Amino acid sequence: MKSLPLGIVLIILAWLPAGNLAAKEASQVVVMLSSDNPQVAGMALHMAWGMKRMANAEVTVILGAGSLQFALKEGDSPMFPPKKKNMRAVMQDVLDQGSKVYICSMCAFAQNIKQEQLLEGITIETGGVIMPLLADPKIKVLSF
Repeated sequence: MKSLPLGIVLIILAWLPAGNLAAKEASQVVVMLSSDNPQVAGMALHMAWGMKRMANAEVTVILGAGSLQFALKEGDSPMFPPKKKNMRAVMQDVLDQGSKVYICSMCAFAQNIKQEQLLEGITIETGGVIMPLLADPKIKVLSF
C-alpha cells in the first residue's frame, strides 16, 4: 500500500474537527451559591459535583451570604434528603472530587467567619480571585 503524500495528510488533518484529534479541553464552570436553603444549596452542590464527575468540567464553587454555613466544620448541618446526607457531607463530596470552593471575603468578614472554621480545602478569597472567574466569557456561571 502506498503512503499518502505529506501535503495531503496535512490538508485532511486541517479539515477534520479538532475535537476528533485531541482530548476536548475541559469546560470551566463557576457555581455561585448564596442561598441558605438546604434544598437550593443541595441542588447547586449536587450539580457542581455532577459537572465535575460526568462532564469532567473544571468546577469552582463560590459561597456567599447565607450559604457560608454549609462550609463550616462545626455546628448544625441540615439534611439534603435526595442524597440522604447532611449539607456538610454534600460539600465534602464536592471537595473530595477536586473542585475548588471559595468563600467571598466580604461575606466571611460580615459573618465573622475565619479560615480555621472552614472545612479543609475551602478558602476565603477576595474579589481579585473571584471577579476574573465571573468576568471570563469562556466560563459558564450558574447562580443559586
